[in-house]
This record gives sequence, C-alpha cells and structure tokens, in this order.
Amino acid sequence: MHAIQGVIICLPILLLRKLCDCQPANGCNVPYKVRGQKLDISRAKGIWFEYMVNFEEAIYNGFNNVTIRGLYPGTNSYHATWWLNFYTPNTGGNGYSCGGLWQQGNVTADGKRTVMTLFSATDTEIYNLTFTTLFNDYKLVEIVFICNDFPVPTNNICQDSSFWVFTRIQPTLLTTVQKNYIQNVVNSVLAPMCRSYADMKLVGNLPSTTGLPACRSGQGNPALPAIFAAAMPKPCATCAPLGV
Repeated sequence: MHAIQGVIICLPILLLRKLCDCQPANGCNVPYKVRGQKLDISRAKGIWFEYMVNFEEAIYNGFNNVTIRGLYPGTNSYHATWWLNFYTPNTGGNGYSCGGLWQQGNVTADGKRTVMTLFSATDTEIYNLTFTTLFNDYKLVEIVFICNDFPVPTNNICQDSSFWVFTRIQPTLLTTVQKNYIQNVVNSVLAPMCRSYADMKLVGNLPSTTGLPACRSGQGNPALPAIFAAAMPKPCATCAPLGV
C-alpha cells in the first residue's frame, strides 16, 4: 500500500465508481444531468492545476484558485470564486502573456457549482454555467464536468461535453506513481459515460516561466475586470473582499 499526499494508491476501483455517483441515461452515454460527488467544500478550496481536458485549449500553466467567500445563512450553499490563470502565446510567437478566466457563484455539498463566468478581461457579458464535480480526493485529483448543449436535450443525452482533470501538484512535478493513480481514477470515473483517459489531452506546461510575469488574477496580473467585481453579490456579512 503506497500513499501519495495522504491518498491511498490502492484505492479500489469499485470505490472510485461509487464516488463518481453519476447515472448514464439510455445505456452508455454522457447524460445531461449528472449527480456530483458529495463534497467537503472547505477541503476543496485552494490551488488546483489544470492537467487534462477533452477539448483543444491553447493555454499553458493553467491553475485555478478556489476561494470560499462566505456561507448563505440557513443553507449548505457557499459563495465562492474560481480564478483561472494561464499563459497564452503572443502574436508572432514572441513570448507569452497572462490570461484569466473569472468565475463566481454558488457551490453546494452535492458537487454542483452554478457560476457567473467572464471569459476574458475584455468581455462585456457574463455567462451563467453549471459545473459538476464528479470526483475529488482533496489531496491530488479533481474531475469536473459540464454539458455545453443548448437548449437542454429532451432525452437527457449530452452531445457536447467538457471534462477537466485538475491536480493539487504542478503537473511537471507529478511522479510516475501519481500519474498512474490519476489515470486509474479518470478511467474509473468516466467509464459509466463511455469515456476514458484516452479521450483526454494534456494541458500545455512551459518548461520554465523565468522572465515571465507572475499570472495571478485579482492581484493586478491580469487585472480583475470591473464588470466581474461589480457583479459579485454580498451573501453574508463575513464574506472576504475580492483580491484576498
């Protein structure tokens, strides 16, 4: 039995399937409605690095900073922010610049987060999206899902699905044992939806960020968009201010 960052490597595949808690519709398909993993939200906050996605994504060194801002009184729903920071290649291949994607909204213990999303600092419209956490062991790996279909399919089968695999450890520092564990988790969690590790693509990671700006949204690089800050509600008197 080998432990990584407090995670037991020999975690049985059957247990992983139970943690997924997702029910495919009409046989083996990606369902539109997916039940998420029951979450301990306080353990899910912090830095998560983008490791794999199932779509094309021209970013490098992406990481997500999850901050709990406060609890809605009388509920198990928290207000939180997700700030994705990354590098994008400059036009003409001359270096890299910081990019950001900003999200804020409600996260509940059933693994759902309904968020307002701003895709770039120049956007003038905030989009409402609902993500589902399929798996989170808090120590090493998280798997997140969204169905992009619109309008909502009547047969509960999702035709356009997006999956993310996040890690607590910067991907270039993952050991072979950790990578194998992540691969086993991904295969187990996605199997009921006829998806697997083979459907995922590694997110780009620059071999060195020496000389590049420190990408960390909310701290001036990239700057926090005014439209995003203005849209943030005040769910409780003890919510932390933006930029913290």
